[in-house]
Amino acid sequence: MCRVVGKICVQPSLGRERYPNGGDEAYWMGKIAAAMAAPLASRQISLAETGEEEGCGLTIQLRSHAAPQEIEAKIKGAEVFYYAYSPAGKRAADLVTAAIKAVYPQPELVESSPTAAPEELRTSKVPALLIKLGYHDNPQDEAWLVNSTEAIAASLAQAAADFLGGCHAE
Repeated sequence: MCRVVGKICVQPSLGRERYPNGGDEAYWMGKIAAAMAAPLASRQISLAETGEEEGCGLTIQLRSHAAPQEIEAKIKGAEVFYYAYSPAGKRAADLVTAAIKAVYPQPELVESSPTAAPEELRTSKVPALLIKLGYHDNPQDEAWLVNSTEAIAASLAQAAADFLGGCHAE
């Protein structure tokens, strides 16, 4: 029998950066976050509302990249940032990085990076990740993001469950 192992807090971007083929960052990151609810629930993990950290075992912030104008649309890849001084954050980042590599078309372009800069990672009371899921100004990355929301969500949910020691979907 599977027991409830906790909850995660997913904070999709509120950014209004337009995606070339429709929607914006807030729309697509929100779709991925919403799509995580069912696979998390199947693992007995609840999904907390944006901004709610109480009782969460992991915080995930979903974003996408935009390349500098001089190299716009020329670079691609995903990156998982974690607080440099958090061993639990690193463990979560390693699991999420592997999960993204499993669904990203070029896994060699997915990496995790320690950082002490983002305040939201530094001040979080629980392990926190800032995940940049590709470059929305790159046609291949944008296509992957908008056409793979369910696969991305399922993969992120599995990594979160693994981090929390949760149940696996049947």
